[in-house]
Parts: sequence; structure tokens; C-alpha cells
Amino acid sequence: MKKKLGLTTKIFIGLLLGAICGIILYRFVPSGFFRDDFLINGVFKVIGKGFLRAMQMLVVPLVFCSLVCGSMAIGDTKKLGRVGVKTMIFYLITTAIAITLAILIGKIINPGIGLDMSSIQIAETTVSESKALSDVLLDIIPTNPISALANGNMLQIIVFAILIGVILAMLKEKGTVVATFL
Repeated sequence: MKKKLGLTTKIFIGLLLGAICGIILYRFVPSGFFRDDFLINGVFKVIGKGFLRAMQMLVVPLVFCSLVCGSMAIGDTKKLGRVGVKTMIFYLITTAIAITLAILIGKIINPGIGLDMSSIQIAETTVSESKALSDVLLDIIPTNPISALANGNMLQIIVFAILIGVILAMLKEKGTVVATFL
């Protein structure tokens, strides 16, 4: 009986094959129209960007449906609140760890050491004014949920999906009809 390859193994095989194809293409195919324009900026660009767009196309519906069904499955709003608090604490801790690691790695490797800054022109930059906390909190609530879904505004989508899930959980039997659709 054949043993099936796991997803991680398939990903690493694809990564290795892609690197080998790239090295072969760079080393053995002369630069010019065929390699640069037709293959790299034509075929590979269309395949790569098409794949990324297909993945991005799935994110919003997947997040929305998962959050609606998940918050509805929890049912009890108190239990949902506890899960939300635990999620926020986990998010803040992992963010703090990521920031700490980034600062430590920056201190260890000292990026930019030895860079001659005299030849670099200073560009004019405009600093945008930061939003007030009240505006940030109000921006979480979507004025138009369809617009939030269309534009991929994830924070508004998350709030809207959880709200829909809680409402469906409160409807009990009537809410299961909508949940079955999702």
C-alpha cells in the first residue's frame, strides 16, 4: 500500500522544484525576450498573480462564514465574551513576543552598519495625523457591511460576522436555517 505524502512534504517539494527551475532558467536560458518577457513577465507572472488572487478571493468569505458559525456554535454570549477576552490576551502576548524578537534581532545583526548615508538623498515625507481613539473604535463598526466585505476591511468583517453569529445564536431554532446556508 502506498503512503500518501503529507501537505508539508508536498509544499517543501514544490518549493524545492521551484528553486531548481528558477536556477536552471537563470543559468541555462539566455536573457532576452523568451526568458525575461515571455516566461518571467508573461507565463510565470500570470500563474503567480492568478494563484495569489484566488487565495485572496477565498479569505473574506472563509473568515466571515467561520466566525458566524463559530460564534453561533458557542451559543452563550457570556461564553463568547470569555473566548473573546482570551483571544485578545493571546493576540497581545504574541504581538509583544513578535515585537521583542524583532527588536532583539535588530540589535544583534545591526542592519545598516557600514552604509554610506552621504550619497542618499533625503526625500520629503508627509506625516499623516493619527486618528483619535474614538475614531479608531468607531471605524470598527461598519456603516455598510457589504462595502466592508467588498473592500476586505477585515476588522469590520470580523465585528459584523460575530454580531450575526450572536444574533443567530439568540434566535435558536430559527437561526439554524441561516447557519445551514452558511
